[in-house]
Amino acid sequence: MLLFYREIQTTGDLPAIMPLVQEFVGIAKSVGVPLQAWAGSNGCVAGTLAFSANYESLAARAEGTAKLGSAKGWWETVRKFREYAVSSQPDLIYSYVSGGTTGGETPDGTVVQQNYFQLNATGGDFLAAIKWMTEFVELTKSITGVEASIINTIYGTLGQIGYFAGYANAAQVDEARAKLIANAEWFPKFLEGGKFAMPGSVMQQHIVKIA
Repeated sequence: MLLFYREIQTTGDLPAIMPLVQEFVGIAKSVGVPLQAWAGSNGCVAGTLAFSANYESLAARAEGTAKLGSAKGWWETVRKFREYAVSSQPDLIYSYVSGGTTGGETPDGTVVQQNYFQLNATGGDFLAAIKWMTEFVELTKSITGVEASIINTIYGTLGQIGYFAGYANAAQVDEARAKLIANAEWFPKFLEGGKFAMPGSVMQQHIVKIA
C-alpha cells in the first residue's frame, strides 16, 4: 500500500482557493481517483495545502495520473490554482510499514497528526528505527486508544520515517496529549527514538481534512 502526498504553500486566500480545491477532488472522484485535500495547521507553514491519495501500487498511481490528465476540467482548474500557489515541495510517495487502506472516506474536519524524521545517515539503523517506532506506536495506542500508520519514503526525500494518527477533532488531540503526559512510560520511550534521527529533522504537525 502506498500513500501519495503533495504539499503546496499558497497565498492562504481560502475563500478563493476552496472552490478550486473542491473542483480538484470532485474531478478526481468522477474518474475513480481517491484524492483528498488537507489544510496545514499546527506546525505547518501558513497557507499550506496538501493533497493525498492511497494506491495499491505504482501502476495504480500511474493509471490514476493518466485519468486525471484526461479528465474534463482538470487542466483548467490547475491553471486557475497556480495563481494562488507560492511554492511547492517535492512529491512524496510513502510505503506503509503498517496500517493504510484504500477503502473508506475520511470525514472532513479530521485532524491527522504527522510525526516524522530523517534517518541519521551516520548511525541510523532503519530496521532498529522501525522496531522502536512500532513499539512506540503500540504504547501510544495502549494509552490513548488511537491507531497510527507507520510509513517510510520510497520516492522524494528518502530516509524519512514516521507515523500518522487520525483524530475526529482538536479536542480529541488534547485528550490524547493529556493521557500521554500523565503516563510515566511514554516520554522515556519517545526519547529513545532520538538516536535514530538526523538532528533538526524531527517534525510534529497537524493537517485538517477539508475536501
